[in-house]
Amino acid sequence: MSENSYLLEMSNISKEFPGVKALDNVSFKLRKGEVFALVGENGAGKSTIIKILSGFYSNDKGEIKLNGEKVNIRNPKNAIDLGINTIYQETSLVPEITVAENIFLGKQPVSKFGKVNWKKMMQESERILNELSIHLNPKSLVLELSAAQCQLVEIAKAFSSSAKIIIMDEPTSAITEEDTINLFNLIKKIVKTGTSVIYISHRLKEIFEIADYVMVLRDGKTVKYLKVSETNEDELIKYMVGRDLGNIFGEKSYPVRDNIVLEVKNLTKKGKFENISFALREGEILGLSGLVGAGRSEIVRAIYGLDKPDSGYIYIDSNRVTIKNSTHGINQGITFVSEDRRTESIIQAFTVKANITILLLKSIVSKFGLLSNKKENELSEKFVREFNIKTPSLNQLVMNLSGGNQQKVALAKCLSIKPKILILDEPTKGIDVGAKKEIHYLIKELANNGMSIILVSSELPEIIGMCHRVIVMREGKLIKIFNKNELSEENLMAAAVGNI
Repeated sequence: MSENSYLLEMSNISKEFPGVKALDNVSFKLRKGEVFALVGENGAGKSTIIKILSGFYSNDKGEIKLNGEKVNIRNPKNAIDLGINTIYQETSLVPEITVAENIFLGKQPVSKFGKVNWKKMMQESERILNELSIHLNPKSLVLELSAAQCQLVEIAKAFSSSAKIIIMDEPTSAITEEDTINLFNLIKKIVKTGTSVIYISHRLKEIFEIADYVMVLRDGKTVKYLKVSETNEDELIKYMVGRDLGNIFGEKSYPVRDNIVLEVKNLTKKGKFENISFALREGEILGLSGLVGAGRSEIVRAIYGLDKPDSGYIYIDSNRVTIKNSTHGINQGITFVSEDRRTESIIQAFTVKANITILLLKSIVSKFGLLSNKKENELSEKFVREFNIKTPSLNQLVMNLSGGNQQKVALAKCLSIKPKILILDEPTKGIDVGAKKEIHYLIKELANNGMSIILVSSELPEIIGMCHRVIVMREGKLIKIFNKNELSEENLMAAAVGNI
């Protein structure tokens, strides 16, 4: 293939939805054996491009060429047949069956009698895994695998379909730093075979580690197409948001108050965490750090009442409390934004208005037992304005908002009841840099006004930039609590991996 020959060409692609122009004359070209990065804020059009290439959407205007020939990608199966495979944030694997069965799902080798040739499927799976240096047993059940291992199975699955292009959507959002390195090594191996990768990530540092070219999208339009070696992170951010963001962690926090709002003593849940003790002060942002699987999420879920601990005590304002469920947690002044916001923190099929006011139903019911539309509108309008939630109307379904705006709705819902303690589990996961800054500023403002916050995050710069103190977990145990002046990536990672 010559320098001017391209594997994929997307020319003047446009796509409209009711009230929204998702893509407006977007064009780019992809060479064989190239890693091409797509970056932009939530709502910039990245997901729409992916879904057009994957066959979920059809483009309204423009054309797509593969190896110089115009193609019409009719549906997801057609995309796979053309050699385009997509690996989404949430994997599409079937947990209850083996690695081999997932790799060949829908295309199992069969004998001349029409029966599945299990021996051949296992051998072919083993061959593909070996070629990619993926050290997994093809007979293992997927439900026994980690998030990172599931990503590798998805890549093996793509290779079994002779993929020419693999699209990776936020592939590192749920995996550790070590697993990320392994994934990048695999991507480098893949492109050497001639397969091309389209890589989407909000973690800009990754773009400079893995990509050859990068395209910046904003409001459905191409802002810039760049060679990665000829740009830098600050320049990309400026193109993405249309302005210089400065410090994305907000202003310096005020000192915390002396009074203890929450105290946890010897909290234990067998197999998850043990003997966890710490205190949270008024106006404090307390970080929970550690590798994936260290027990961070399990601890905050137990405090809120989603999971029941086996032993230990929880005190709020020096009073011992028993929190049996999330309703008890809310009654004690605790609210929680889950890492899995789409299933645990928002109701996707409800409107923006209904999501924001769902915890306030008692206060917006009229004396006749009917919802007061006026009160509901006033409350939701207030939060949409204060949180800068970008939505066409209060009656827009939350599922149609960008990830950053969905997260703001989840926060608005929690803050509508004026909690004493706010627990945030990965609050900026999968969110663009502009929305991150807005959420960081909001969190600090809440703390400065006296709210006590527990922040769980896998991003060390976020933990360091946001928190007064940080608890580091490892394998269900509290390893160390670092004060502000001790916070550094080296110290936190050393504690997380066992070098302390």
